[in-house]
Amino acid sequence: MTINDIQPELSEALSIVARQLNQAGPNWLLGGSCGLLLQGVTLDRPPRDMDVYADAEGIGKLHDVLSDHTLDKPAVDEEEMYLSIRGHYEVNEIPLELIGGFKIRVGGSVYTTEIDNLLYPAAPATVINGHSVHLMPLAHELVFNVLRDRPDRYLAISESIRLQPEAHRGILERMMGSYTFHAGHVALIRELTS
Repeated sequence: MTINDIQPELSEALSIVARQLNQAGPNWLLGGSCGLLLQGVTLDRPPRDMDVYADAEGIGKLHDVLSDHTLDKPAVDEEEMYLSIRGHYEVNEIPLELIGGFKIRVGGSVYTTEIDNLLYPAAPATVINGHSVHLMPLAHELVFNVLRDRPDRYLAISESIRLQPEAHRGILERMMGSYTFHAGHVALIRELTS
């Protein structure tokens, strides 16, 4: 099942976003429920919004090309365990969140999304209405959802990872070796991917 099968208006909005962001220059990745659906992860409900991740340095250029859809300017957003630069947009009535320099700190674990140096080179790509979209690797989605204690997401993601473990092992090992993770988080991630 594709996004177009479930929600053609979301597919159209994604193609608009991809066309514009691909012209901006900085690397970006589609994450969240849209990225999961496009990688075959079973979701309990269809995506209702778009989450676009980039390194903090690229947020300005990405914001500029989305200017026709702007609800607010990207600003530092710190709440509980999250720190990022966030901007909000609406494309064909579909909400979009632009997230830069995302960091999560919880229970002794600290993880930062590094798009250019780590995640983008491992990102699978797809084409939506003729426009290339790179997807947030499932390894990131697994770690992120373990850290925020979302078993509804991480169990479904782990099922997809187990279908092709070799496709995900390299990036997951790089992530596990690059950041600080509490022993409990490490044990759960290992259990979910073995």
